[in-house]
Amino acid sequence: MFESIIGHDENKKLLENNLVHDSISHAYLFSGKKGVGKCLLAKEFAKAILKVDKLESSPDYKYISKRDDKKDIVIEQIRKDLIDDVYQVPASGDKKVYIIDDAECLNVASQNALLKTLEEPPKYVVVILISSNVSAFLTTIISRVNSISFEGLDYNMVKSYLQNNLNTTFPDSIIKYIDGSIGQAINIYNDSTIEKFKTVESLYNCIKNKDVINAMLVSSNIKFNENMLLDYLEFLLYEGLYYSCTKFVEKAKIRLKYNGNYDIVIDNMLLNIIDNIV
Repeated sequence: MFESIIGHDENKKLLENNLVHDSISHAYLFSGKKGVGKCLLAKEFAKAILKVDKLESSPDYKYISKRDDKKDIVIEQIRKDLIDDVYQVPASGDKKVYIIDDAECLNVASQNALLKTLEEPPKYVVVILISSNVSAFLTTIISRVNSISFEGLDYNMVKSYLQNNLNTTFPDSIIKYIDGSIGQAINIYNDSTIEKFKTVESLYNCIKNKDVINAMLVSSNIKFNENMLLDYLEFLLYEGLYYSCTKFVEKAKIRLKYNGNYDIVIDNMLLNIIDNIV
C-alpha cells in the first residue's frame, strides 16, 4: 500500500492494519530525525484515509506548517487552519485529515489550543503531527496521540536511492554523516554543497597530520557560518576517535552564534584542535 515509501516497514504495516481494520486513531505523532520520510508517509496515509489520489484537490485535507515570517506555529494559525474548521463536516467523504509539519514549532499557547480538539475530536477528524523533537510537546499532547517513531534509514537504502534517483555517488563519510536521512542528502545535492563537504574532509586530513599551515589555507576556502559544515567537521573528529577535540567545535558554534569575530573564532578552533590531536 505504501510501496513508494522507502523503509519503515513496521510503521507501514501498522498504518495498513489501521486502515484495514478501520481502527484509525484521531491523532498521530510521527517523530524522528528530519528527512527520513515521516511527512511522505503521513501524506500517503492521508490519501488512503480520504480515498484520493491527489491531496491538493481534496477539500477534506489541510497541510499546516510554520510560516516564513514566524518563528513559531502561533495560536492564530491553529485557530484559523484547524480549530475553526474541524466542526465543518467532511465535504466529500467520511474523514478530514490535518497534517501539522514541524509540529515542534507549536508554541505553548497553540498546543493548549490544539489540546481541546485532541481531547474531544469529532469522529471524522484525523490529526497527524510531524516532528523531529518530541521533547517540545506538552505531556498532555503526548498522552492524547498515537506515537510512531521513525528511525534513520539503512545505509545501503540511502546509498541505493542516491545512485538510482539522483544519479550521483556520495562519499561514504557523507552518507554516514546524514545518518539515514534521504531528505538531508537531497538538500546537500540540490544546494551543490558536496564540494564544500569534501573541502571539510581535506581540512580534517590536515588536522590529523597536524599541518597547521595547510589547515589554515584550506579553512580560508570554507564558510563555517553554515553550521552544517561545522557539524560535519565535528562528525569527522568523532569518527576519528578524537573525542576531546569535538568540544572546540561546539565552542566555536556558540561563539559564532553570538557574533564572535569569525576569523578569530575559526583560527582558535583549529589551533586548539591541532594542539590536542594525539
